[in-house]
Amino acid sequence: MRKPKTFTSRESPPHANLRVVFALLTWSGSLLAALPSLAAEEPPPTPPPFLARLGSVPDWSRLDPYQGTMTREEFVHLLRHCYARKPEEADPVIRVEDDRALILKQSNLPEAGWYDLRFKTGSPLPDRGPDYWKSPLEVADLPANSTRPLEGLRIAVDPGHIGGKWVTWDDRHFKLGGADTLEVREGEMTLQVAKILRRDLTLLGAEVFLTRETNDPVTKERVETLQDEARAYVARRGQIPSPALIASTAKAMFAISSEIRARGDLINDSIRPDLALCLHFDASPWPGGRPVFRSPNHLHLLVNGCYSATEMAEDDTRLEMILRILQRIYYEEIDLADTVSRTLWKETRLPSFAYDGTSGMSVSDNDYVWARNLLANRVFLCPVLFFEPFCMNHQETHARVQEGAYRGLREINGVYRKNIYQEYADGVTAGLVRYYREHRRRTAPGER
Repeated sequence: MRKPKTFTSRESPPHANLRVVFALLTWSGSLLAALPSLAAEEPPPTPPPFLARLGSVPDWSRLDPYQGTMTREEFVHLLRHCYARKPEEADPVIRVEDDRALILKQSNLPEAGWYDLRFKTGSPLPDRGPDYWKSPLEVADLPANSTRPLEGLRIAVDPGHIGGKWVTWDDRHFKLGGADTLEVREGEMTLQVAKILRRDLTLLGAEVFLTRETNDPVTKERVETLQDEARAYVARRGQIPSPALIASTAKAMFAISSEIRARGDLINDSIRPDLALCLHFDASPWPGGRPVFRSPNHLHLLVNGCYSATEMAEDDTRLEMILRILQRIYYEEIDLADTVSRTLWKETRLPSFAYDGTSGMSVSDNDYVWARNLLANRVFLCPVLFFEPFCMNHQETHARVQEGAYRGLREINGVYRKNIYQEYADGVTAGLVRYYREHRRRTAPGER
């Protein structure tokens, strides 16, 4: 009969080894089972807010003072008539209910929640939320037959673009003709108009402030300092950060985004005007990127509006749009634009320009006035008139630029004309005088 096998202290019985293996398997299985729950406890990374170029994370508490100041009907009218390019494009980020509007705080993170903007109920009379600009009826009374019809108004004049050695960064310059032909430089041309306006509007009683006095940029940023911002912006937009794309993005950030935002800080924090005039000259696109003369010559004015779905999805842009709605800036802009466009047309005799409804849309029966969402007329938190007269690459405009800022009248194509800068400024000045004479309060002699 076989004897059972005995084991020394150096040997473990088979069942002992099995117990160890079983214990190890049990422990590892428990660890593996626990891993999913451990992973589930780690929240996924929060995506950064979806912002415009060089935009700031929005502070939605800025809407708190406007609670209950606007009826549902007025809010919906302004949103759909002027601000949203198409009504349905606002639906993903702005939900209008019976007594409130729910505004998505972060478009790429619905979990961040909605801002609850309550509508005004009861009295249909509008309440005024906080702002720094005055409507004509809020300006001090105007004596009858006053020679200073703009008395009491603060006006900011923004000469579009930049000039001098910075003009190559701005891409608003070109040269057509021989060696003795003057280069067309929009940033320097707008500054000439701005200085004429400051002189003339000051004589008419207004306090006038220029956002820049020279051809230098207002921003302290430069293309070189914006490389990291450009790279991050490109990555956030899901694009391949190639050197060429980063370079072009940094250039746009400097010449457009940073520059205009710096002027916006100046206007909103320091000047705090009742009206801002953004001066530009238009240009028709040329094929192949080489400057050529194009026709026709034309004129148009812009008010803020026509936000696309992509623009409203930008969290900071959406807040800025809502602020303009709640401040009821549209009413002042559209009335001003209607009056000033007519006097500017009388001076220039230029035909109107038309958008196709994509980047700009009509919001009145005036063919010269269009709504468009531009950085300047969005971040300047007051009524803004954005001017686009004279196509710089039209042959007549180019010829008038060559004539310079002459005195008196000269014959241009058989018509005696002022220099182009004075003509521009006179059209704007006449419109402002007419508008404020008609809209501000007046007092009869001896009534004050």
